[in-house]
Amino acid sequence: MSTSAQPKSADRFALQNKVGEVFARLHYKVTQDVKNNTQSTLALDLLQTDVKKDLLAITTTTLEETFLNLLTSSEPFSDKKSKSGLLALIKKITEKFLTNHYGCEIDLPPNFLTRSSYVNFLLADHELLFITPLSTLAGSKNSKFRLLFSPIYNYASETFVESLLDNLILEISNCIVYLVIVDFGPVYVLRQTIYQSRFLSLRNLERFKNNLSWQAKIRMQVQRPLDLYNNCYGLYIIRANGIYYRTVYANRSNEIKLLTGIPLLSILFVESKDFVLSRLDEIFYTVGNGFRYLLTDSLGQIIALLWRGVIEGLKKGK
Repeated sequence: MSTSAQPKSADRFALQNKVGEVFARLHYKVTQDVKNNTQSTLALDLLQTDVKKDLLAITTTTLEETFLNLLTSSEPFSDKKSKSGLLALIKKITEKFLTNHYGCEIDLPPNFLTRSSYVNFLLADHELLFITPLSTLAGSKNSKFRLLFSPIYNYASETFVESLLDNLILEISNCIVYLVIVDFGPVYVLRQTIYQSRFLSLRNLERFKNNLSWQAKIRMQVQRPLDLYNNCYGLYIIRANGIYYRTVYANRSNEIKLLTGIPLLSILFVESKDFVLSRLDEIFYTVGNGFRYLLTDSLGQIIALLWRGVIEGLKKGK
């Protein structure tokens, strides 16, 4: 997405109203029930309920400010800047959240985020995660939406756009908690302030951290490449009674050629398995047909001979 000129005042006002209406609904949802109803462990599960809602509210507010600035800015915003924009957004929200709950202002070093595997995972999906909802809200003629979701979803409904923004809010919030666990886990004062009581135990905290790290690795190394291969994308969405997970169609097959290492091996393994299973199906089908023919043909001949023998025996008996 790129903007070459500053929007007219009337267009800017309409755009601000549109963004404001969408984010008003998002602000309402993050203040309701935000329990985890997915089948996976979320980093947010670590936090006390009020702290979780506070983080989601900070993320929603900061995201709204960022989107409005980008959409109404006179400076062009291109896809090349999207990674740095997403990185700056994560950094800003992390600093706000830590400042609120640590008791003093936090200024994170430049390499704090880029060394995190979770952050790099989000950056790998920056086009769908960040650019797509931004360009869709802008009503861009060459919106990423149709390129990714057509022909299953031909237009961006309000519900779908909200789902994309739900996912962005939850992914960023999960990422921030993951950063806190990894880099601020030993700070007991912070643990007392934001963690659920059961995670004040170092043993429980380490167990949660290890489970979360393992799940994150599986998601990055195995699940993501398989989603690319299957042309689908997983969304975390917020409903009235909590957080859910759903899978939607998304055409990202062009990203497969960028995979290397274990993610690429995951796809090669699935391709090999599909090939082997297809050949086994053919073999079993051929063997089954041959066995069936053998039984029907041979058994039919045996029955015919026996029947002929019985008839001959009856004739001789007369």
